[in-house]
Amino acid sequence: MAYTLKNGRTPPITAGRGLLTYRGFNGEVDYEVQGSFASLRDGAGSLRGSFSADVATAEAAFKACDGHLQLDTGKTYRVTISGYTAGSDRAYFDLRV
Repeated sequence: MAYTLKNGRTPPITAGRGLLTYRGFNGEVDYEVQGSFASLRDGAGSLRGSFSADVATAEAAFKACDGHLQLDTGKTYRVTISGYTAGSDRAYFDLRV
C-alpha cells in the first residue's frame, strides 16, 4: 500500500498489532499506517492505513464505518473505515486524532 509524495519521498510506515473498537466489536487486529504521526493535528488532516483481521470482522467494521484504533504504543485514534472488498480480510481507514 506504499505511495510516493510529490517530492519523491515515501512516507514512513508504522505497523503493529492494535485494539480495534467499533459498535459491537472490541478485538485485536494487525494494522499498517502510512505517514508521520507528528503531522497529525486536532480536527484537520488524516493518515491512511489498513488493518487485517478475519473476513467477518473486516466486513462488519466497514458497515459500522466509525471506530477507534489503539496502537501498540497505547495511543488511541479515531478511524473511519473507507474501503473494503467483499470476502477480503483487509479493510482501509482514515485515521484522525
